Amino acid sequence: MDELDEEIISSVDSGIIKSTALAKKLNAPLSTVHFRMKKLEKERIIKYYKGEIDWRRAGFGITAYVLVSVDTNLLKNMKYTQEMLRKELLSIIYVKEAYITTSEADLIVKVIAKDTTHFKEILLDYIQAKNGIVNTKTMIVLG
Repeated sequence: MDELDEEIISSVDSGIIKSTALAKKLNAPLSTVHFRMKKLEKERIIKYYKGEIDWRRAGFGITAYVLVSVDTNLLKNMKYTQEMLRKELLSIIYVKEAYITTSEADLIVKVIAKDTTHFKEILLDYIQAKNGIVNTKTMIVLG
């Protein structure tokens, strides 16, 4: 991977997904950029393209990070793993990211909500209701 590849993946990560826009931004030939993007896709460095959504403009004014603690013994008894729980949390439409962590919490989950009442419903009805979750701590993003 050279500097052009790094610039391409950085640009794709920031939301520029069209070869023509990338070529113009990077001052590189369109054919070169297109070929490099295809190579990065084949190597699975670029896995997929997605649009960036302004969730606030879409009516979701709350972004929060939820630190989730789990009972690993209960999960084991249920023949369930933290990874399975993470994927289950990601299936909730309001959960945008979920990661297994090495901190005081077992998972960190990024949630969007319309308002605090909606967030409370998501937290109580969707997240805390999952088997194996024993505690949550919430951090609401202020800006």
